[in-house]
Amino acid sequence: MATTIEGGEKKKTGIILNNLLIKAACAEAKKSKKEVWLTEAGGRGEGRMRLRAFPNGEHVFYYRYSLDGVQKQLRIDKEDLAEARDKASRLADLYRAGHRDLHGYLAQTRAIEDAAREAAARELEAKARQGTLAQLLADYIADLDRRGKSSAKDVRGAFRLDVLTAFPSMAAKPAKEITSGDITRMLRHCLTRPVASKGRGKRLTPASASNNKLRQAAKLRAYLQAAFGFGLTADNDALRADGEVLFGLSFNPVANTKTIEGADRAETWALTKDELRQVLMAIEGLPERRRSIAKSMLYLAGQRVQMLCRVTWADLYDDGEHGPVLQMMDLKGGKGTPPRAHLIPMTERLGEVMAPLLALCGTDAPGPFTLRGKAPATSGTLQKIFAELGDQLAAVGKTRRFTWLNMRCTVETHLAALGVNQERRAWLLSHGRTGVQAKHYDRYSYLPEKRQDLDKWTRYLDQLASGEARTNVVQLHAEA
Repeated sequence: MATTIEGGEKKKTGIILNNLLIKAACAEAKKSKKEVWLTEAGGRGEGRMRLRAFPNGEHVFYYRYSLDGVQKQLRIDKEDLAEARDKASRLADLYRAGHRDLHGYLAQTRAIEDAAREAAARELEAKARQGTLAQLLADYIADLDRRGKSSAKDVRGAFRLDVLTAFPSMAAKPAKEITSGDITRMLRHCLTRPVASKGRGKRLTPASASNNKLRQAAKLRAYLQAAFGFGLTADNDALRADGEVLFGLSFNPVANTKTIEGADRAETWALTKDELRQVLMAIEGLPERRRSIAKSMLYLAGQRVQMLCRVTWADLYDDGEHGPVLQMMDLKGGKGTPPRAHLIPMTERLGEVMAPLLALCGTDAPGPFTLRGKAPATSGTLQKIFAELGDQLAAVGKTRRFTWLNMRCTVETHLAALGVNQERRAWLLSHGRTGVQAKHYDRYSYLPEKRQDLDKWTRYLDQLASGEARTNVVQLHAEA
């Protein structure tokens, strides 16, 4: 055993620590009022265990190692010799395994362990706050009640009958785990279950078997789509109290389910002024590209979607006589009927509405009507924008459920109410031409007439959106 004195401290090396030596070192430190260090013997490249005895009678253990020729030591937070030796042995194993910077390695390990503990704690907290399907539906209904929506009662009844009562285990699942397949099961149940009864108490009356189950299923689908749409933004709603359940939704599972075919047999009805105003307001809430496309579809007076999807940048030009025009190719007609150019004057207001789409010129976009900027949108995709709006607005009682076909009917109906006669509506909307003269000899574009009617239509939409049109145009009544 060698003894040295460094900085006024006595250091002894080449020993094997035991409880007697530890006790003696503590006594010597107390007597000399100087620290005493004892360093165990060991092989080269293995590190050493050390004891540090203080004048106050206390002691601690260290593990000493070398890093790039510099002596480093780690404090071992164990007072018992056996426990301290076990810890030192494990540190020596790490050192021999190649972790030469033990301080850095242990700090990194602690950071990883702390991060794992924090993640586990967050996961537990998130799980405790994870909103179920039942909670999502309840929150959605509560939101309808809060906003005074008359549809809340019907929505509550539909959820209770075809979701909560029919699928209690599914209702208890986290809302984010609900799949499109689960939604399909709910819709199928609605279509196949026995007809619900009406009335109360002893005066229950079996409902008529002629009740429209297709329509009920379509309503349930719309209600569910609206509920999940509500849930998609609920977690980030600043008006909700902090600490409420979180739904964690990343998509709407209802969107991938097929619409209920045959639910709306009569499609040729028009929206009222109030309903059309609700559509205009809802369009403003769409994502930018969808908003611009949907708004353009309406302000262009409901042109056929297939024609819009075929528009390229070459179809936007100045014809020299009537100014900027939008050319669409009408491919309708019988066998052998050549395509017919359908021109729409690009009025100042149309240019403003379509500005976000026209700004894509010069990019990879093939034309203005594109959602992703790489390829033209399909007619089904654009029509779906309005079908989804119809579902959402109907679910909250703002409109009847409509499709793009209803919107085209609405445009023509409102144009008629504005005084645009049938012939001019046909020119504007590119309805089929009949007769030899119209089909083969009349090549007039009617651009001045179209400009007048488009100015009237876009002004009407602007007034309707702002509320000015309520007293200026005759109200169109919804069908019973």
